[in-house]
Amino acid sequence: MLVIKTLSVLRRIRYLALFVCLAFAPVAVASDEVVTFAIPDVWPWAYEDDKGVPRGSLVEIVHRLSELADVPVSFRLRPLRRALVELEAGAVNFSLLFESPVLDARAVNVGQVLQISIMLAAPVNTNYPLTLEALEGQRIGYIRGTYLGEAFRKDTGVNKVPVALITQAVEMLSLGRLSAVLASDHAILKALHAMDLSPGVLRYRNHVPGQRGALYMSRESSRPEVAEKFRQAIVTMKKNNELERIFFGEGGRRQLDGSASTAPRAAQ
Repeated sequence: MLVIKTLSVLRRIRYLALFVCLAFAPVAVASDEVVTFAIPDVWPWAYEDDKGVPRGSLVEIVHRLSELADVPVSFRLRPLRRALVELEAGAVNFSLLFESPVLDARAVNVGQVLQISIMLAAPVNTNYPLTLEALEGQRIGYIRGTYLGEAFRKDTGVNKVPVALITQAVEMLSLGRLSAVLASDHAILKALHAMDLSPGVLRYRNHVPGQRGALYMSRESSRPEVAEKFRQAIVTMKKNNELERIFFGEGGRRQLDGSASTAPRAAQ
């Protein structure tokens, strides 16, 4: 009698274990259909508003890629370094990032979505040259983990000060806690607009003209058929100027004057 009860209990345990495995097993069809993105959580590119809703130009681009390619997507806002790690590890299929030689070797560059300029900026009432060589030993603010060109990546002479937001860097500039900030023209303009400041409060030097941002696909979790659909969607958005509108608004791209490394002295 005891043996029969024991066998009955064991049978029930096996059935329960099988039920748990089936209930929590991933659905193969769903994972094949939904394409995953890790989007760098860097304002103004991608962020959550006061209500926790994802906003920003990169979020809008992912939505448009999904619509134009007719591919369902799921995205996560991630700190920049984590987005890179997840892409390389295959935890996600795609990400949108600045192009770099290192990243091109670790992921598949599907297509360019943006071309901006990386600017060195300082308060307009200063007159020191805006070059890395001239700023040796000085404090330069930048967004941690952002690729800002090979010269800055390799430079060991300046004091690199990571900040969470470009608005923070602009405030530090005004307080004399930074000598310059290094960021994209897009990020600087958005930061000044958010602070209700005119671009004229700073002076600029074009540090990396033509820095490109691209859609990257993971080598460890590749979806080549989807990548081709996304590539065609990017071509469409370029043709109708949609990418420019997403990044720079209906008024289009506003150029920061970065032709001179020094500003004229204020009148005495």
